[in-house]
Amino acid sequence: MEASKLDGLRQGIDQLDEEIISLLAKRFQLTEEVGIYKAMNQLAAQDSSRESKQFEKITRLAASKELDPEYAATIYRCLMDVVISRHKDIEQAYSQNNQLEKIEA
Repeated sequence: MEASKLDGLRQGIDQLDEEIISLLAKRFQLTEEVGIYKAMNQLAAQDSSRESKQFEKITRLAASKELDPEYAATIYRCLMDVVISRHKDIEQAYSQNNQLEKIEA
């Protein structure tokens, strides 16, 4: 593969990385709100039922986009673990302070 072809492929990857990061930022803004809602309403940080449904959806969606469902599941497991950890931090801060203004990322 010639260098210009490789450079072009890498530029495409770099552009997609920007889009992915932008979408992840939006996703994490929403999950932050979910974490606050859960803390205020004394809901568990982790919802196994929701997770199961999400993984079923992710597996179907990945397969429909010709992405190995195991790759997608692995990536989403990491995302969900980060979110759950953050929700636990929010829950702990809320229970200690009984207010959300002091919760820091």
